[in-house]
This record gives sequence, C-alpha cells and structure tokens, in this order.
Amino acid sequence: MLLSRNKLALIGLGNYLMKDEGFGLRVIPFLFEELKGLPVDLVEGGTPGLNLLHEFQEREALIFLDAGYCGQAPGEFARFTPDDVKSNKLLAGLSLHEFDLMKFIKSAEKLGFVQNTEIVVFCMQVKEIALSEEFSPEVQAGLPAFVEAVCAETRGMLEKWSAHEHPTSIN
Repeated sequence: MLLSRNKLALIGLGNYLMKDEGFGLRVIPFLFEELKGLPVDLVEGGTPGLNLLHEFQEREALIFLDAGYCGQAPGEFARFTPDDVKSNKLLAGLSLHEFDLMKFIKSAEKLGFVQNTEIVVFCMQVKEIALSEEFSPEVQAGLPAFVEAVCAETRGMLEKWSAHEHPTSIN
C-alpha cells in the first residue's frame, strides 16, 4: 500500500560527488525553500535504474531535474518533454549516467507505468564532470534561472489543476 502522494513530484537525478553531474540532486534543497507549503513531492532519485518506477504511481505529473548534454552553453538549461526528444535527435543520449532518462521513461511507458502522466525534463548543460562536490562557475551562475523556471513550471501545473477542480461559473 502506498502512502498518500501529491499529484506532482520533482525528481532530482545525478551523483553528488561528480561536480556538475550532481546538479539534479543538489538543486532539490533550493526548490524545497521556494516551493515550501505547496502540494509537491521532492525526490532525490540519485543515479537509479528501474527502482524509480514506483514514482509514477498516483501521479499526474513528474518533473525530472538532471544535468547532461542538452545542446546549450554550460550553465544554461533546456526544458523538454519526451515527445520533444522523439522529434529532435539532438537531445537523444543526453544522460551522463549509466541510467538513461529517456530510455527509462520509454521503458516505464511500455511497462504500463505511464498512464496519462505529464512528464517534463529540465536539463542543466554541464561544463565539467570530475570528482568534486562543487559546481563549475558556469553551472553555479545558471542555478537561479533554473530554479525560477522549475518553480514557474510547478506553479503553473498546480494552478491548471486547481482551475479544473474548482471551475468558476459566470452567470
């Protein structure tokens, strides 16, 4: 039996010890501060494999936070959906982990875990992968804009759902 979950989860991916590659995990505390009190679950996904499948259960949306090669300048980021990746081969293989996020999402779909679940990915373009717990200066500089964009996406989803649950009537 699952505990009660929020409709929306933000899932940070990465490895804390590998400089920019740990971005998805290390952005979670910043988001926690900005989204405090909102009905969202913040999940440190790390560098897992299929053990993240349970995160799809009882969710209307998932926002994955990752670092990789997403065609931007270091410290810039991209926002996309799995459908965007299917239509843009440049984003294929963007993951830095043994765990490939797009293959994971496709596997989750095939296994029936993705049922009308909205999926969004925010990918921070890395500068350097090395043994370190610090971001490169470029990625550190891009952190505020990344947090702002993720928070705007989160609030937009929550407002959209709230409007559907409590429609206003005009007489």
